[in-house]
Amino acid sequence: MTGQVDVTVTDQNGQPLVAAVISVEQNDKQVAMQRTLPSGNAVVRGLAAGLYRITVEKQGFYATVLDKLDLAAGTRQAVEVKMQPLREYREEVEVNAQPSPIDPEQSASSQAITAADISTIPYPSTRDYRNVLPYIPGVLADSAGQIHVAGGSTQEIQDYVDGFEVSQPAGGALSVRVNPDSLRKIDIQSSRYSPRFGKGSAGLTDLEIQDGDNHFRFNATDFVPTFQKVKGLHFDNWTPRAYFSGPLMKNKIWFNISHEGENDLNIIKELPDGADSTRIWRTDDLARVRMNLTPGNVITASALVNLFNADNSGISPFDPVSVSTSAHSSLYVLTLKDQFTIARNTLLEFGGGYHRTKNANLPQGTGDYIFTPTGREGNFYFTSHNASSRAQVFSNLFLRPLKFAGTHQFTVGGRADRIVFGGDNVRTSLDFVDGANNLLRKTTFTNTGQFSLNTVETSAFIQDRWMPVPRVVIEPGVRWDRDTFLNRDVYSPRIAGSALLEREHETKFTAGIGVYYDRSNLSMASQALQGERIDTFLSPVAKVIPARFFVDPTQLILPRFINWSVGLERKLPWNLYARVDYLHRHGNHVWAFEQQPHGTFLLGTNKEDSYEAEQITLRKELKRGYPIMVAWTHSRARSNESLDFNIDNFTTGSQQGGPLQWDAPNQVTSWGSYPLPNIWKFRKFDFSYSLLYRTGYPFITVNDFGQLVNGTGAFRFPYFMSLSPAIEKKFAFHGYKWAARVALENITNNPNANVVDNDVNSPTFLTFFGQARRTLNGRIRFLGKQ
Repeated sequence: MTGQVDVTVTDQNGQPLVAAVISVEQNDKQVAMQRTLPSGNAVVRGLAAGLYRITVEKQGFYATVLDKLDLAAGTRQAVEVKMQPLREYREEVEVNAQPSPIDPEQSASSQAITAADISTIPYPSTRDYRNVLPYIPGVLADSAGQIHVAGGSTQEIQDYVDGFEVSQPAGGALSVRVNPDSLRKIDIQSSRYSPRFGKGSAGLTDLEIQDGDNHFRFNATDFVPTFQKVKGLHFDNWTPRAYFSGPLMKNKIWFNISHEGENDLNIIKELPDGADSTRIWRTDDLARVRMNLTPGNVITASALVNLFNADNSGISPFDPVSVSTSAHSSLYVLTLKDQFTIARNTLLEFGGGYHRTKNANLPQGTGDYIFTPTGREGNFYFTSHNASSRAQVFSNLFLRPLKFAGTHQFTVGGRADRIVFGGDNVRTSLDFVDGANNLLRKTTFTNTGQFSLNTVETSAFIQDRWMPVPRVVIEPGVRWDRDTFLNRDVYSPRIAGSALLEREHETKFTAGIGVYYDRSNLSMASQALQGERIDTFLSPVAKVIPARFFVDPTQLILPRFINWSVGLERKLPWNLYARVDYLHRHGNHVWAFEQQPHGTFLLGTNKEDSYEAEQITLRKELKRGYPIMVAWTHSRARSNESLDFNIDNFTTGSQQGGPLQWDAPNQVTSWGSYPLPNIWKFRKFDFSYSLLYRTGYPFITVNDFGQLVNGTGAFRFPYFMSLSPAIEKKFAFHGYKWAARVALENITNNPNANVVDNDVNSPTFLTFFGQARRTLNGRIRFLGKQ
């Protein structure tokens, strides 16, 4: 007669942990494997009487091992496991080997980095977690710092913090800032993700926040200002950040507070002294409370505030101070979530949140904005005051497993979002002149004053997680979406699956296909409410061309993408983990303003985008707690309409197909760490490095009139490469633990150009400019008590 073990896995505060992998061994041989449900429970059946060893692993947590579990025949034994999150400022937890990167039952195409990785990787400007995202295979960052996943725009990516959507409500940008030290894990999913997530066809970014526990913990980083030697010795930046957590009531209520601040002086060496710098100030603060009302009932509340101010924003080698702006922005996110377990294996959660952003850009004056072959002059033409908000509520029910033709676990849920976007924008005149200062083109605007748009998005989904036989998982599901801007219903069927082909070498095959829709882009639709642009060409023949932008919601449908992918993972000799992925994504009905007769542009749906990628990822732990990762991605991101016509894009010409602006056919990503050998008094130093290489992004060329000469397929920026080694020493001082690191960022001194003179009539045509340079950076961290 066989027995069974009922395992309950939670974090240190009793929060259920989903997808923890439970391995059961007898006589050093694995006899069973299970994965916890959203309720944190798993049942291991069919175990013969005897002694067992149970190992519980989950990414971002220390592995837990239970030795010598004595199971009698025909008995049922309960085991409770509380997992400890990875922390550097630890006191009582020993460093363990990292869990296998292969989750035998996960179907989604996911790449993640943990808190330890974020702390170890020497990436630029470590105060901003968004700068570490390109070190996740398949993720690209543009010159504005926005990320692109699976060839998609920022509008096509969903961003979440602990289950709440935090994408910029109107345009979809990832603008939320939090202290990187407050993050437990960053997870990027590019394909085969659950129908629980919609309104983003290219994937999702999920930020998991660390929780407080029964110990007071404090760390601080970069609390010493730095200096730079550009045009002499100057203040560079002061970017302090800190994290504090602990119990308000032990075993009942916990808190965590994090702060990230920035005070920068950016100097453009190509500009004249005294008019060559931008000053930036920001603060980003998060407060979070988690409370266990009863065992199995957890309430979490949080408040996030981001404030930003910049003087002389937008200066560059082509843009002097006179054309800069004063930029101000604020962001507020408030959330409340309640989770409770029903009848042990069923979990119900409710959540509600409010997200508001405000942005203002104020020019230095009201003079004309002048385009010359060598740069810009005058005053910036655009004064903007914009605000957007999202109110969201959601509920998800994770049902207990059902037995028929295997095991089924159904999940159902729904959400509603109300999004509002409005502003008050004023545009002045622009002049295009040639090298002799002759006026070639003048652009003026008719301003309409305040505008406002809103929509209510509702959605629901159902998904079945079916295990017909052990080691095989099939996940069919469907999602329904509707919004009041279009008043259309759309349905997104999806199916994905995984099979563990060989347990000893963890050989796993995954595949999936699904329909994914994007949401209505209110930022794009608002172009029709912001007036008219009038282009007057004075040479060679005078003519006036109005540019009017129209939107007819009755003629629009939501962008629709078919995303399919396959993947193979395997544990190779020497504990080397290999992963090969193929992803194909094709969409139609993508929104874009399309040229019509008589100078009008209608928001249409004839645009088609496609993305195809092959990716190889290798991971290995060189030594316990010291991983290394290398990945190569070969991809193609294309569109039949590569030009983005809008009221603020002054390029005129015919629409063209070609690569998207973030197309990079080849990308190499690598990072890792290793303890250095002890030499004389240099003991217990850790070496780490990071490497990014990619093909340069494409760009267009124009003439003095602002007319298109070459589309995106003709020219590219030079390749981008950044290799950054670092050495860190952890040490004790006055009973506290500290860490000091020295990093040589961009050791090859590659310029990594992000600005180009694309005017074919300019004497400096195709001259590239980049602010990247070899930089010696130091980092000091206070990690708490020993």
